[in-house]
Formats: sequence, C-alpha cells, structure tokens
Amino acid sequence: MDINNTKNIKVTIERFIQGNASDKEHKMLLEWLEKNPENKKLLFGEKDLWESTLIGSVRLNEIEEQQWIELQKRISVSKTKSFRFKEIIRIAASVIIALGIGWMGHYLYSSGTFSKEQVELKHIEASKGQIKEIFLADGTHVWLNSDSKFSFPSNFTEDSREVELQGEAYFEVTSSEENPFTVKTKNHTVKVTGTKFNICEYPESNIIETTLVEGKVKILTGNIIRDLKPGHQSTFYARTAEILIGEKDFEIYTAWKDGRYEFRNETVEKITSIVERWWDVEIIFQDDKLKSDRFSGVLRKHKPLEQHLDAFKQVMHFDYNIEKDIVRIN
Repeated sequence: MDINNTKNIKVTIERFIQGNASDKEHKMLLEWLEKNPENKKLLFGEKDLWESTLIGSVRLNEIEEQQWIELQKRISVSKTKSFRFKEIIRIAASVIIALGIGWMGHYLYSSGTFSKEQVELKHIEASKGQIKEIFLADGTHVWLNSDSKFSFPSNFTEDSREVELQGEAYFEVTSSEENPFTVKTKNHTVKVTGTKFNICEYPESNIIETTLVEGKVKILTGNIIRDLKPGHQSTFYARTAEILIGEKDFEIYTAWKDGRYEFRNETVEKITSIVERWWDVEIIFQDDKLKSDRFSGVLRKHKPLEQHLDAFKQVMHFDYNIEKDIVRIN
C-alpha cells in the first residue's frame, strides 16, 4: 500500500484510530508522520473533525481528550524508528465511524490495551434516524441502517470472521477464500468470501431479504442452502420456511445507505415503516385500509418529513398533523 496516496492515508488513519491497523500500517503511518510536520496536523485535524461531531458522554469525551493530548506529546518527541506504534494504540481510543445523512459523527469506544491475543466483542446500534458506517479489522466496510444492531469482534482469527446483525446492513467484504465471512441473523446465516451484498431482517418482519451486488453468497437457513448470483435476491418467509430467489434491481435495495429509499409498487405499511425508522416518529392511521394501498416513489432522508407527507397527501387525499414525534393520518 502506498501511504502517500491520499485515500490510503485516510483509510490507515481510520484503522489506526479504531485500533485495527496492522503492524505494517503502524510502521508506515509513523514514517509518514515523521516525513513532514504537516502530516501530524492532518492526523490531529481529522481527530478534531470527529470530535466536533462526537456524540457521547462527558466522561468519554474527557478520556478521549486526555488520550489524544498524550498521543500528541509522544509523537512530538519521537525522532527515531525505534518508537513503537503499539504504545500509541494503548493511548488511542477505538473509534467507530458513524455516518448520518446530513450530518457526520464518530462514536468513540475505549478499547483498553490492544494485542493480537485480546479479542473484544463490540456492539454497535444505529438508533432511529441514524445511519452508521463501520470499518472492521479485516478492512470490511459496513453500513448499518436505522434501528439496527451489529455485533463484531475487535479482531478476527485466522479461520473465523463472524458477525451478528439485527435489522439491515450493507456489506463490502474483504476477499479471503481461506477465511469466509459469516453474517448471522435470528433466522439466517449468510456466508461469503469477498463480495458486496445487503441483508434486511427486522424483528417485526417475517421476511428476510438478501440482495447480492457482486461476488458469491451462500444462504443457510435450517436445512436450506442456496447460492445467490449477482443481481439476485433471496426472500425467506419465516412463517412458512419458504425461500424464493429471483433477479432484482439491487440499486433499489442498497440506495438507503446514500440516504435514498426507492420503492416500486410497495404497500403504504412498508413505506411508513421506513419513514418511522428514518425520521424517528410513530405513524398512526385513523383508517387501517390505507396501509394496503401501493405506491412507487422515492424518500430522501435529507429532506423534511413534511415534504414527503405533503406529496403523499396529494395522491392519497388525507390530512395529517404532527405532535412531537407522532404523526396522525386522518
């Protein structure tokens, strides 16, 4: 990896702050810091950006500030290659990147002493109204949709890369034929070697959708084993244990990570479930018959909820009022 490449620098800095950088990356980052004083400013500039939007407890912020002050002192006095980057890891906090559409924040987690032998199970939650972006130890990139929970180890073993999901997530998995990547949900197991795919399984839904963008995916549910092709989606019905596989426009099922939800001939009930998660509201219908109506369109997370409701109002001919976090459809 060329550390002088801007993209590689940012990725390495992110992995370093998370505590997931390799020994090779530690060494290259130190050499990059010593090469030019401006590089140190970039490192701490990134830290300041994250800190400005950090959402966390006061105690957590105090710990983070003290750790970065100490880190800056150590980098300032380091002039030789004998400086050990693992000392930095002991000081730096582990950061999970949280990407919200219209805002960007980074949640900080104190990870303690880092070592290859010590593996910590981390739990991340994207509450309603949030979308989070996470980098795993092996370089795998994960987007976590609103009202979802994700568990993963701080470091993977040589023969196991296993994570757990409740809700919806989009994965870009680092390729490894020898060490498959496994995603477990309540009723499903998805095993891959290196690929891009989306999984959606919310607790209140009895449908599990796995959409493959590229690569190879194997679906395991009970005694059912299915292979997916790129551009195909598996739909598993939990109540009947039936699984259907068909070709789908994957962009419809992955656009949410960019703050856009596309729906084609979807029921109002499903559309409003997305609205409730994205805008953190509760929608109450005076007439439940409206829930079965079907529509096609687009929701954009960065736009006000009222703008979307006004658009629906023109088609469905209803009135609505909003009281705090409750939307009443009359």
